[in-house]
Amino acid sequence: MARYEVIARAEVDRRQSTSAYFSLALLSGRLDKGMHLRRIEELPDGKVALVLQHNFSPRKQDEAALMANRTLAQLGIPATQVLQLDLHRLSRRGRTLVRSWTGPGNPPGPDLSGDREPRNPLPTPPHLKASLDLPDN
Repeated sequence: MARYEVIARAEVDRRQSTSAYFSLALLSGRLDKGMHLRRIEELPDGKVALVLQHNFSPRKQDEAALMANRTLAQLGIPATQVLQLDLHRLSRRGRTLVRSWTGPGNPPGPDLSGDREPRNPLPTPPHLKASLDLPDN
């Protein structure tokens, strides 16, 4: 299990105070599957950045956007107002960007692995290519 941070940049219609977001996080019972609200930052362009933290295994990275959107909905921010989600892995050496989702209504459809590079198979080894040139008899 590794520690991850999800940074959500949102353009909210009604800006609440930082203490209001934290009171919502405390009074709403548990946030989605153990997601924790760490801090809220005002961005210079008038948007809001919410930092959520969670521990999960690397193979569950695809679920991070869905969990973050559900948590933000509990805090009163609908998915249509979320502009960007960044998933960072936290370690002793610092923070590393793992994935990023952009656009309102994240994630993009049912297939969450759309921004990964396609797997390229290795070429056929020469000793196997030679067997393809043999006659069929």
